[in-house]
Amino acid sequence: MKTFYYVKSTLKSMVSSGAVVLSYFIIFPIIMACFMGYFNNLTNENPLKLSVLDVKVVDNDSSEMSKKLVEIIKGKDLKELIKVTDKDSDVELVIDKGYEDNILNKNKGSITINRKTEEKEVATNTLKTILDRYHQNLYISLSNGNVEDLDKFFDTQIIDNIKIDTMKTNNMYEKYAASMIGFVIVMLIMIMAQGAYNDKSVNIENRVNVAPVTKIQYLFYDTLAHIIYVFIIITAYVIFFRVTGLSFKGNILDLLVLVSTSTLLVVFLCQTIITVFKAKYGKIISYIIFFIPVASTEMFSLKGNKLTIISPTHYLNNAFTLYNLNGNLSGGWKWIFMILAIAIIIYSLAIIKAIISGRRKLCN
Repeated sequence: MKTFYYVKSTLKSMVSSGAVVLSYFIIFPIIMACFMGYFNNLTNENPLKLSVLDVKVVDNDSSEMSKKLVEIIKGKDLKELIKVTDKDSDVELVIDKGYEDNILNKNKGSITINRKTEEKEVATNTLKTILDRYHQNLYISLSNGNVEDLDKFFDTQIIDNIKIDTMKTNNMYEKYAASMIGFVIVMLIMIMAQGAYNDKSVNIENRVNVAPVTKIQYLFYDTLAHIIYVFIIITAYVIFFRVTGLSFKGNILDLLVLVSTSTLLVVFLCQTIITVFKAKYGKIISYIIFFIPVASTEMFSLKGNKLTIISPTHYLNNAFTLYNLNGNLSGGWKWIFMILAIAIIIYSLAIIKAIISGRRKLCN
């Protein structure tokens, strides 16, 4: 009963600042994620622009005809469209083994275009059309005017024999919705830690406890109350994007696992700060935790710098991004376990400090 009363009283005091909670932790991050997602969609989608396509050519046939095709692709006539490279490419063009035999036997030669990005779609489709026309002319020259061969050839679309396997990627809304989770996380840690050092917040235990409690009991009571509070806030954030269909559209149970993991990271970090450190140092640490992800630029640019490795939000961002990509936690469990391990180790410091500080702490 004492636990229930404490949690209820603590949550009531937190909910009393509902306008601030909605503004800082839910509305502002949602607006930022939507704005940046929309803006980046506009800048990345330009159907009228034909960009130079970085192409990696893989010749698995190594025949005269396949080598001739590679020469054409590397030729001057296509240099304004194609740049052949062995490094990072936009597409990978694979000439399958048996390509020449299929051509000579008047079967369709198999060419595969593996797209490595969803960008430059117009340029990729243009390359596909050029290859299509090249093979049409090639078959015409091999037919020697045979009408039946020509009719058979034109009855089948060459373009169907050039497959495009697009690597699945998140859209901009999904990327920024996952990224701005980091902003919600660090804002919660900073504001909760700052509030805990406020005299009014510290003295809440005087109002809700009618009997002495140990410091470790108080730590667990406060942790439970904050877990419920943070879970509700993060859930509200992800549910908005799920309901609107913009992001977090995968398995709901897996999404709740991610929300729970985020919640434990926030609460365990915050509780450790306010338990282990006095106000002067605790506030400084909470500011540092807030500014590291901001300075890493990952939240706003999606590409962080070297600071991301020490950012508490980086690994969560990875987990949420993989969830958006796969619709489940496939590939994301290592990040979840890493986050939980770090959070538990950090929280154990708070438990040890509470025990060392004294077995029994009377309410003042």
